Amino acid sequence: MFTPLSLNDPFTLFLFVTATVMMLGFGVGRLTNQRRARQISDWLEPGLRSLGGTPTVQRVSRSAFRVQMLNARKPFQTITTSVVLISREVLPTWLWERLNGRHDLLIVHITFRLPPDLEAEIIDPGNELGRRGESQAQEYNWLRVDLSSHWRLYYGPGTSPSSLKAAADYLAVSPFRPWRVALRRNAPHMLLSMPMPILGQIHSKQLASMLVKLSKLAHTTSGERQL
Repeated sequence: MFTPLSLNDPFTLFLFVTATVMMLGFGVGRLTNQRRARQISDWLEPGLRSLGGTPTVQRVSRSAFRVQMLNARKPFQTITTSVVLISREVLPTWLWERLNGRHDLLIVHITFRLPPDLEAEIIDPGNELGRRGESQAQEYNWLRVDLSSHWRLYYGPGTSPSSLKAAADYLAVSPFRPWRVALRRNAPHMLLSMPMPILGQIHSKQLASMLVKLSKLAHTTSGERQL
């Protein structure tokens, strides 16, 4: 015979309280992420629309979605913006990510109408995504330039170091601080990974302006033909 469960038993009470907190945390976390996704989507829309094209929104999971702009204005062809939210539905995971400085993630993939002249990585070696780009560059045996403790550059054959440094200098003073900017001659041509900015302090049209500026710096010889 099993002893009936009773809230008078300390262990049973502990399990009941734990389960209740976890369920409440799941509900609150899910609602928080849904609200956050709507806020980010509304924030992205004016900036992406300023680049032209037709927007398509796709939900990837409960914590991720993407917005794709097809037939964007020159020099762009396709702009795919992905948002990955930190896990807020499991309370211990949410607390761990907050304590470890995790952020909602913004990733932008761009295909230009013409391939860029630069083939390079601009990375923050202190971030996991930056180190991922560094690992790829090292596999290619690309040359390395250390600009500061924050920026590290890798560039492939045929890439002008001075043009690459101009792009890094621009990023250093922009309101966005990408962890990784990858440039390739094969599509997708440009990848940016960065923490989601504080929405009330930065307008998404500033993001659009940054993408336009980087496209000009990446097309050192073909830029005039794209504009």
